[in-house]
Amino acid sequence: MKTLKSLYQTYREVFWYLVCGAGTTVVNLICFWCCANLLRTPTAVSTAIAWLFSVIFAYITNRTFVFRSQNSGLAAILREMTAFFGARIFSGALDVALMVIFVDGLHLPEMWMKMAVNVLVTVCNFVASKWIVFRKKPSKSAGECPETFSGNFSGKARKREGSRPFKEGGQPPF
Repeated sequence: MKTLKSLYQTYREVFWYLVCGAGTTVVNLICFWCCANLLRTPTAVSTAIAWLFSVIFAYITNRTFVFRSQNSGLAAILREMTAFFGARIFSGALDVALMVIFVDGLHLPEMWMKMAVNVLVTVCNFVASKWIVFRKKPSKSAGECPETFSGNFSGKARKREGSRPFKEGGQPPF
């Protein structure tokens, strides 16, 4: 049980991204199917509508469960939302383009293609969310200020007195 808890703590973010991503994919597939089959909208329009609904769902779930955003206040949340939707525009355009190529151009089965394209889109979205939208801001503790940076990445300045940059004889170690 302790190993399972440790594993969860190590991969919590990925676990919740997969859970929320599965929910987002379901929202996307249902919206796409309803638009394409019930409303008979073209592939590009069905994909764009599905994208909009799934991105709204994804923002709420990613913010809450995956990345546990602590941003508060209208300005901070609007900045976060703008970054989230902005990062999703690329993957949304990729989604529409691939669906038009595969479904309208190559006449491949629309739901199979939608699921396949969603895998690629999900990977792009995770990278964008992790490294752009919800990235953790470094704290401003004294050990992380540029003036005391020592290159050891531990967050603590290293005492430099008496250290030698090269091996004996003044030659670099390479």
